[in-house]
Amino acid sequence: MKNMWINTFSGYVRVKVEGTYPELFINRCNDNKIMIWDIRQAGEKTYVCSVLLDDVKRLRKVSKESGCKIRFLERKGAPFFIRKMVIRNGFVTGTAIFVALLFLLANMVWNIEIDGASPAMEHDIRQKVDELGIQRGKLQFRLPPPEVIQEEISDEIPDATWIGVTIRGTTYHFQVVEKELAEKEPAEAPGHLVASRKAVIHHMFVEQGSAVVEANQVVKKGDLLVTGLIGREGKEQRVAAKGEVFGEVWYKAHVTVPLEQTFHAVTGNYDTHHYINFGRFQMPVWGFGDSEFEAITEEEFTRSFSPFGYTLPFQYKRVTNRETETVNQVLAYEEALETAKDKSRIEVMERFSEKAEIMGEKVLHEEEQNGKVKVTIHYRIIDNISRKQPIIQGD
Repeated sequence: MKNMWINTFSGYVRVKVEGTYPELFINRCNDNKIMIWDIRQAGEKTYVCSVLLDDVKRLRKVSKESGCKIRFLERKGAPFFIRKMVIRNGFVTGTAIFVALLFLLANMVWNIEIDGASPAMEHDIRQKVDELGIQRGKLQFRLPPPEVIQEEISDEIPDATWIGVTIRGTTYHFQVVEKELAEKEPAEAPGHLVASRKAVIHHMFVEQGSAVVEANQVVKKGDLLVTGLIGREGKEQRVAAKGEVFGEVWYKAHVTVPLEQTFHAVTGNYDTHHYINFGRFQMPVWGFGDSEFEAITEEEFTRSFSPFGYTLPFQYKRVTNRETETVNQVLAYEEALETAKDKSRIEVMERFSEKAEIMGEKVLHEEEQNGKVKVTIHYRIIDNISRKQPIIQGD
């Protein structure tokens, strides 16, 4: 069975052997190293067997030596099939042209649908789509991927909250969500701005209300910063205090960084495997066997085929195995110290708002212990320290 595929590709014939001693013919074939198989007795002095196409010329000599007559019954294998196809070149050419046309038609753009957009916005989107080359009759694989199309159109159509792009067979479908005018926000309840933590006032921006603190003043958590009571005493008017009060905050961080670090790096070597998936069954078509690398990171790409809107029951799958290696890196003390500082800044900024800024840092303590560098760093950070507090009756 192992050689059947080879025999089919190289070609073979079925031979009928007749004679007084047909067994002698078989023995002579073995003596001359002519491979025969599938030997069956077709009569008292008749055998049928299979012989490789390359050994056919040698059969006449063997038949004379054994006193047998041979007759060819069937011709099988790739050479005979190719010869038939050459003779029927019109049929083969027509089939190839039909398959090529079917593939091209299945990968062309035949329709563009836009849902959820007003007529004016739909007109703008169609113009932009046309500029990107997405037109009827265009080949899909020559057009930008849906992610790029979505990004380009979203940038050009600011009135749309979201534009989704999907390919359904030969149709490009655009799903649009338009922006809606926000309802008028209800009036905020009157309130003050108070300190959320201990700090030294650095600067402030007051939109509404009256500031009760000034720069370089020390405040504690809960202290009043901007009052929501404005006007003359006894005739105060309650408003919702608005603004930002930035204060200088002190923070102490402790960071530990190992001197020896292990990580995985890609070497640049890779192998690729191609498959055709039928549901859960996966058939390899190129790149057989397991990956030759010991450690890998795997990347998969899968594509479905949907001619004329109908999804075919198979998929193309490409798996790329990239070789990785474990790298041990030993840091010098100064490198570990800089790494600790960078790590500390990231961790510290996660504890404050997006508007926070580091105004200064100072290493208070550093030491190497058990293969690790331990660092204590003091930070001066400017951040918005204000938070709202409702005005309580009697304030």
